[in-house]
Order: sequence, then structure tokens, then C-alpha cells
Amino acid sequence: MKRHFLGVLIGLAAAMLPAAATEAADAKKPVKVFILAGQSNMQGHAHLRTLDYLGEDPQYGRLLKKLKNPDGSYTVRDDVWIYYDRGKGDAKKGPLTAGYGADDNNIGPEWMFGQIVGDQYETQVLLIKTAWGGQSLAVDFRPPSAGDLPLASYPEAARTKLQAAVKDGTLVPGHRYRDVIETVRKVLGNLKAEFPQYDGQGCELAGFVWFQGWNDVINKDYTAEYESNMVCFIKDLRKDLKAPNLPVVIAVMGIGGKKDPGENILALRKAQNAAGARPDLKGNVACVQTADYWDDAAAELVAKYWVKRKWTDEEAKKKFDRMGCQPPYHYLGSAKILSLIGYGCAEALKTLGK
Repeated sequence: MKRHFLGVLIGLAAAMLPAAATEAADAKKPVKVFILAGQSNMQGHAHLRTLDYLGEDPQYGRLLKKLKNPDGSYTVRDDVWIYYDRGKGDAKKGPLTAGYGADDNNIGPEWMFGQIVGDQYETQVLLIKTAWGGQSLAVDFRPPSAGDLPLASYPEAARTKLQAAVKDGTLVPGHRYRDVIETVRKVLGNLKAEFPQYDGQGCELAGFVWFQGWNDVINKDYTAEYESNMVCFIKDLRKDLKAPNLPVVIAVMGIGGKKDPGENILALRKAQNAAGARPDLKGNVACVQTADYWDDAAAELVAKYWVKRKWTDEEAKKKFDRMGCQPPYHYLGSAKILSLIGYGCAEALKTLGK
């Protein structure tokens, strides 16, 4: 009996060792790094007061609990860090929680995105968010391999204005592309300084999310070259970050939803989807149709009662104030919409890099 009892104890100890060893090994696995880039909608102009409206969605309402605790406080995740370069010399960083939008009262897609990828991995996760409002892919984010601006193809007025801005140095094509690369390199090169909790386990680029397009959709010349520029952007990004198989998600413009977004937006969607489908990107790119998350009810209130940036019906305004806080081009300033876009992009990344 003594031998049998001793054998049982040894067996139990052996069974426990792999779990403990696995847990220790997980703690030392490289930090999973995700880059979030784009313009104002990646910045995020959704006010936190609109967040509870997410909980009323019949399909996705369950996701609200990932952002709000039962007592109404906002969730905080120490296993997901975020570094947000606001471009003002005041980068915001820390554990993932509310307030990493255009200002401390706003959010973008990052919060829900981080929740989903945080749930996916046992290791530490880091989000590096690089976003600036009013920036085009054709000019500001222009990737190196796209070459010089095709000024000869632009209308004379636009060409003259761009030439003058380039000449006097107020416009430097590609400066935001370089900002993305430099920010990622800076953060990953100083992880211990940026995040004292970092334990030297190394890091691994696990995904890139692109959420941009408004400044290209309002310029037909920029829209015409969007597919080519997007392909160049992805290839250059992978090259400059030394991540040849970096999974990329393009959040396809969804402003206006599915009903009647207008021909300009449809043209940009076509270009974004075409770029994502290019075989030379090795099938490691996914397109998320953000129109799937558009809020027709909120958009209809704005279209009907918000005239010349003034509300003509106070009851309609009160109703909308629960749903959003911005014009359509900022996805109505809806925390519900931007959270669901973050959710969709995170889910899409799971299908890549297999």
C-alpha cells in the first residue's frame, strides 16, 4: 500500500509539472505586437457617453461587458498594453482601458480590438496606435515604392497647390508613413523604458490594422490611385519592419452603410477590396466591411434633423445623443460602431497567418 500511495503522489506531481512549466513558458513568450494605423477614425471620435448603446444591440450587445464592469466602471487589462502616439509629443501609454481615442473622453476601435486579441493569447499583448486626422494615403501616408506624386495627372488648381506646398516644405509626401515606421521602431527598441513591467521576453509583430480613407474619398485623383498605393504601402511596411508575412487587415470604409453611400465611397471601397485581394500580397491580407456595423437608425436622425450643423428637433437630438456625437464621416461618433469595427478587425486577424 505504501508503494502504491507513493506512486500516486509521484504521478500527481508529474501531472502537475507540465501545467506549471507551460504557465512559466507562456510568461516568457514574446509579446504579441499589433499596429493600429490610419486617420481620424482610427484616432476615434466616439464619446464614452455613447458606449451603453452598444449593450442594446441584439447581436453584439453581449460585448459591452468587455468594456464595462457590472458596477459601471471601465475595464482595465494589465495583460494588454497600449502606446498611442497622438503626434503632440505626449504619447499616452499604459494598460488597455477607456480614453485612448482622439482625447481622454473618446474611444476608437482599439479598446474592443485589444479585448479580443487579449483573450486570444496567453502572452502579453501590446497595441501601438499611430493615427492622425485629415491624412491621405496618396500624399501623407504615401509609401516609398509608390514614387513621386503624379502631379501631371491632377487638375491644374490641385497641382499648383500641391507643388507650392511641397516647395515651401509645408507638405512632405510620405511623412506619416515614416512616422508609423519610426514610432514602431522607437517603442519596440525601448520596451523596458516604455513599459517597466516588460520582462525581457522579446516581441513579435503579430498584425497590422489599417483604418483610413476619408481624405482620399473626397479626391477622385487620390481614389484612382488608392489600390496601387495600398499595395505599395503593405509591401513597404513589411519590408521596413522586417516582417515579410505580417498579417494585415484593411478596414474598408463603411460610412453611409449599405443603402446609398454614394459613388465616391463605393469607388474607394472597390479600391480597398481590390488591394486586399491582390495575389502578390500572399493571401495574408483580410478586408473587413465596416459597413456591416453602420447604424442606419442613428444616421437617419442626423440626415433628417441635423441641418446646417444645427438640430431642428430637440427630441431627436436627445435620442441621437445616446447613439453618437459626430457627423457621418466620423462614423457618427458612435462608440458602438467603432467598438464593433475593432471587434471585426480582431476576428479577421485570427484567420490570417495560419
